[in-house]
Amino acid sequence: MKSSGSAWFGYGIAVVVTFLVGMLAFTVFVLSKVFGSSAPQEKPAPEPQAVSSPTTTIDRRPVAVGVMEVQVVKGNPQQVVLIVATPTGCAQDPQVVTYAEGAGAVAVRVTQRVYRSGCHKKTDSVLATAKAPIAGRTLLLNGVPWTVGADGQYEQALRTATS
Repeated sequence: MKSSGSAWFGYGIAVVVTFLVGMLAFTVFVLSKVFGSSAPQEKPAPEPQAVSSPTTTIDRRPVAVGVMEVQVVKGNPQQVVLIVATPTGCAQDPQVVTYAEGAGAVAVRVTQRVYRSGCHKKTDSVLATAKAPIAGRTLLLNGVPWTVGADGQYEQALRTATS
């Protein structure tokens, strides 16, 4: 029977050693969580967030583009080239929509999607096409009337008085 008693003693030592190793591992784990580990850990990359600054706008609705000049296309009497002022690198390409035509006028909307403000302006050209020849009709460009002047070129019909 002595052999069975020593077997139980061996099992008891194995259980005690396993318990002590487990307690030591658990203690190291808890202490590393409380005080941090000395091994460098990579932090997950932060999620992109919207940056709010005075030069950014969240709203990207189309805004009216300022028309600086109108040039008649010599080869096509139904088209005019609009020279517009657009912010450099701060807006998407201007879009032109001819939305109404009558015997004496053509109404055109020129817009672009601006995603930042405070940028330098540059000139860009866009093409406006009417269903019928323009032939000297008044152009309403974003609500501003342009008529043919004495020299045959389009100019703004209404100008503010300057002193």
